[in-house]
Amino acid sequence: MDQEILKAQRLRLSRFAMAAATYGMVILTTLLVQQLGLGRMSAGQWAVFLGVALAGNLAFLNIFLKGWNLRFKDPSLTREQIIFSALWELWALYHLPQARPLVLIFYVPAFCFGILRLNRSNYLKVVGTVMGLYAGLLVLEYAQGRPGFNPGYEIFLFFLFGILFSWLAFFGGFVSDLRRRLRLQNLEVLKANEELCKQMEERKKAEEEKDRLLGELREALGNVKTLKGLIPICAWCKKIRTDTGYWQELEGYIRDHSDAELSHGICPECASEFSAGLGFQERESSKE
Repeated sequence: MDQEILKAQRLRLSRFAMAAATYGMVILTTLLVQQLGLGRMSAGQWAVFLGVALAGNLAFLNIFLKGWNLRFKDPSLTREQIIFSALWELWALYHLPQARPLVLIFYVPAFCFGILRLNRSNYLKVVGTVMGLYAGLLVLEYAQGRPGFNPGYEIFLFFLFGILFSWLAFFGGFVSDLRRRLRLQNLEVLKANEELCKQMEERKKAEEEKDRLLGELREALGNVKTLKGLIPICAWCKKIRTDTGYWQELEGYIRDHSDAELSHGICPECASEFSAGLGFQERESSKE
């Protein structure tokens, strides 16, 4: 598993630990109810009550530890855990009818675990499942003719908690939807921030490239030697007077004050004069 998955799994295990603690709270409250004389379960009924809670939580813990939850659409298994807890609490609802309102209140923490995880549709499905199980329990008690069963009172409780659970479903769905939209907005902000950082990095590289080219240009310009201004030159020998008053040959002056290199040759006019002069010397030599 990569680090992101491991981090998410640790968070799911933390939420599961909170859910397991809620089971302990329900068990302690059920013991208190029995001590106050609001109802009583036999030793066998207590064994089933505790055994189912222990077996269910161990099963969920094993699923999380082995990573099997990652095969589900919702790896947190929130809906499955809520439905299991609702089934488990039906046992107390059935065997502690006098404390039924108190037991029903403990459905609220179970539903709260769906906030931030379940959307409105899934929340309503969970509510429908739980209320369907509760309705089945009432029908069973009515069919059994259970002593002390008050249909009017039970129907009142059914609709009261049905409204409460439905409100939790709509509220939880609203919070989940709000969280989803905020997450999408955060992703868009992160994406825009990454794009901005990328553009800034590209601009920084462009600035560095520009500075490099400007540096090379300055260096090249620094190496360029130019001749400018009024240069005194002899009209006869073509020597140039330097700043120190020394008369320097033209070739040497150009070489010292520029990067030019002179290559000697002969122009056509000088070549003609040189040839003519050479012919005159040859005629003089022949006369002698």
